Amino acid sequence: MIYVLRYGIAGWLLICSLNACRPDQTDPGPAKPGTEQPQESGDVTEVGKPQGVAVSKLIGPEGGTLATTDGRVQLTIPAGAVDKATTISIQPISNHTPNGVGASYRFLPDGLQFSKPAVLTFQYTDFDVKDSDPSALGIAYQRANKIWYAVPGKQVDKQKREVSVPMPHFSDWSLFEEFYLTTQAGNNVGFLNYGESVTLEIVQIAPLTGKGEEPLIIKTTGGPTNSGLKWSLIGEGNLTPQTYTATYTAPRSMPKQNPVTVSVELTFTNSPAKLILVREFFIGPGYVKINFLGQERIYTLSVFLDDEEPEYSAIVGGTPSEMFSINFSNGKEGSVLRFHDEAESGKCRVNFEYNNGKQYDSGHDWCNGEDMIANGQVVLERYEPGKFVKGTISGNLIDYEDLCTKSGPPITGEFFVRAMPK
Repeated sequence: MIYVLRYGIAGWLLICSLNACRPDQTDPGPAKPGTEQPQESGDVTEVGKPQGVAVSKLIGPEGGTLATTDGRVQLTIPAGAVDKATTISIQPISNHTPNGVGASYRFLPDGLQFSKPAVLTFQYTDFDVKDSDPSALGIAYQRANKIWYAVPGKQVDKQKREVSVPMPHFSDWSLFEEFYLTTQAGNNVGFLNYGESVTLEIVQIAPLTGKGEEPLIIKTTGGPTNSGLKWSLIGEGNLTPQTYTATYTAPRSMPKQNPVTVSVELTFTNSPAKLILVREFFIGPGYVKINFLGQERIYTLSVFLDDEEPEYSAIVGGTPSEMFSINFSNGKEGSVLRFHDEAESGKCRVNFEYNNGKQYDSGHDWCNGEDMIANGQVVLERYEPGKFVKGTISGNLIDYEDLCTKSGPPITGEFFVRAMPK
C-alpha cells in the first residue's frame, strides 16, 4: 500500500468505485481479605492490570482526602476511619467491569477495612452518558471470586457530574452503566448500510436503586420495568418495537438527517424514576465535511478509512472532480496530529486536489531546502483501527505552487468514516 496522495484522482476514483458499489443473590457481605467466597450468580471477569502511575498519601486517624492526578476519582476518609497513619494509594487499572466506564482503580493496601465508611466519588463526562442518563451510573467493586458487585447508597450530583458511594473497604472499584442499549448483532460502531436492519435490546447490569450489594449480571430482559416502554425514532427508516427489543431498518438511500436516533423510555414499578436510552446510527459509509476555499464540502458517497497497514493510514473523501485526504501513521484514539509534509508518528499530511491538477497541502520542503509547514492539526477523537475513525481538522493549507510560504487558505472540518472492507 502507498499514501493516498500518490494514488492520484484516477486511481482514487477506481478504489472508490470498487468500494462504493459495495434472580439476583441476596447480599452475602463483602469478602474479607484472603477469603474465597462460594461461586455466586454473576459475571466473572478477569482482574485489571495496572495502567499509569499510582498516587499515594499518608493518612492518619484525623482523616484526609486523596485524588487521582486527572481528578477523575476522589477518596474522602473521615476522622476515626483508620486507627494509625496508613499510606493510601490509588492505582489506575484496566476496566473489565460489565459495561464499565473509563478506567477501574485499585485501592491499596488491598482489603483495608474502615471503622467508618470512606466516601468514593467518581467524576463523569457528557461523553460517558451520551447514550444514557447520569441516573443509570453506578459504582461497583470486585471480590476475590472475580465477580463485580454494585454498591448501594449511591448519590448522583448532576451539576457537579459526580457519583458517590460509601466505601467500607479497599478492593478494585469502577464506575459502570446499569442500563444501556445494545445490538444483538454486536454492531455498536454506529454505521448501517443502506437498507440494513439491526435489532436493539435493553440490557440491565444492576438494579437502578438496589438496597443491598448486587452481583453485576448482564440481562437482556429490560429489568423490572412496567409495560410502559416507549420506543422512538428520530430520522428516516422504520422502527418495529417488540417490548424489550426493537428492529430498525435503515432507508435505502442517504437520509436527510444523518445520523438517525433510536431511543427507548423506561419507567419502573413502584418508582418515579425514568430513563431514556439512546443509540445513534449513521447511514452509509460515513462522511467527510470540510470548509475550504470559501465553500462547505460534504463527501458522503466516496469516503473511506484505509488503515490495513497502520504506518500508511489514510482518511479519504471526494467527488469525481476533487479529492481530500489525511495521511497518518500509527494513530490512536485521542491522537493530536500536527500538520507536516510527511505522515510520521504524531504528524499528518493533508492534501486537497482538483482533477485539473490544482493542489493544496499541509507542507513541503521546496524553499531552498527549508520546510514550509502549514499551521494546523487533526484530532482523532474516536478510533477503532480496522473499523472507524471520528475526528476534526483545523488550520490552513498551502498552495502547492507557492514554494516559499507557510500561509494559505484556512480549513476546518470533521469526519466520521468507516474502514474499507477487507
